[in-house]
Amino acid sequence: MLKQGRPTEGSCVVARFQHEGRGQRSNVWTSPPGENLLISFILYPPKSAVPSPFLLSKALALAVHQTLVAFTRKVVHIKWPNDILVDGKKAAGILLENQWLGAQWQAAVAGIGINVNQKKFILENATSVMQGLEEVLALELVIAELQRQLSFTYKLFCDGDSSAINAAYHHHLFGKNEFLRYSSEKGELRGKVVQVLDDGQLELITDNGIKNSYDLSEVRLIF
Repeated sequence: MLKQGRPTEGSCVVARFQHEGRGQRSNVWTSPPGENLLISFILYPPKSAVPSPFLLSKALALAVHQTLVAFTRKVVHIKWPNDILVDGKKAAGILLENQWLGAQWQAAVAGIGINVNQKKFILENATSVMQGLEEVLALELVIAELQRQLSFTYKLFCDGDSSAINAAYHHHLFGKNEFLRYSSEKGELRGKVVQVLDDGQLELITDNGIKNSYDLSEVRLIF
């Protein structure tokens, strides 16, 4: 759509199923027909916005986090870089793809996948919003809530309110209050999240007091 023209900002494309969806680190996101929300939003970050794609990622994560909070009474966290966990298991993921013209940010496609009604998973650390419940949640309700939350957090981004976005993002960040196991290029470590920096790097402090920052290819949480 973007190659053919300039669709209205906020336009969204919804898929009913997915068997080769792309996630972070080239992971594949699959989804049975009709059970989950698979949606992409077209956005045009304003020239006046803070030129940080990861700040937009944080705003998107907040929108998805609040959407899940609206439909479950379980504990919901944001896991760096942009997974959403329900009771410690992955229920949603975000992939932000940006288009640039030189150094100018032209457009962004925010791909969001939310496990809504799925009950069976190949991976042990996956779950859905309605896991363990008998009722089925209408996907249209989830879309409407996601659009409402995204309108709010995207406005914060467009207004350059990085402090509000960062404060809320870090408040809900998984791993801030306990030492967890991570795998790195130098082997396994025990670390606690300090913050996620503006460039998207994760800052950890180890259990022996050493503080380092890592990009997506350098460290991974061990569940």
